[in-house]
Amino acid sequence: MRTVLTTGAILFATASIAGCSAVSDLLDSGGAQRDEETNEVTEEGTDSVFEISVGDCLLEPDGEEVSDVTVVPCDEPHDYEFFHEFDLPEGEWPGNEAVWEQANAGCEAEFENFAGIAFQDSATLWYNNFTPTEGTWGDGDRLVQCLIYEASDEQGQEIVQVTGTLAGAAR
Repeated sequence: MRTVLTTGAILFATASIAGCSAVSDLLDSGGAQRDEETNEVTEEGTDSVFEISVGDCLLEPDGEEVSDVTVVPCDEPHDYEFFHEFDLPEGEWPGNEAVWEQANAGCEAEFENFAGIAFQDSATLWYNNFTPTEGTWGDGDRLVQCLIYEASDEQGQEIVQVTGTLAGAAR
């Protein structure tokens, strides 16, 4: 099970979207088609949250717990773009709050490099994180996946679909 954390410009609030790899391992969910040379998504499909790649564009998952996400070509309307990933340090499970803080710090640190504007200065761009849960941590999962998105409200809750990449969007 993985968790997605939502970050706000002033208030950092947690959203509850989670993914379970065990379910997706049992199901053939019709993965996204990719260009063999670039690995870019060329045709929409469903992939495990553990199989998405930096650069993938995603639709908003349904429900609070998810095992798979719909991946679409970035030139089609989408909700999120996977812009950065990193591993949390090895060791004992640090707890939900520590994972949340480390994930937000790591994603925020890379936000400006990707978006072309500091997170605090952006009027419309926000980020979420797929993070390990205590259960996946025990299986060796330390991966944080950073997702950028655009929102129409001041709390980052009203996601606006975009077409194309948000790389360098600087808004």
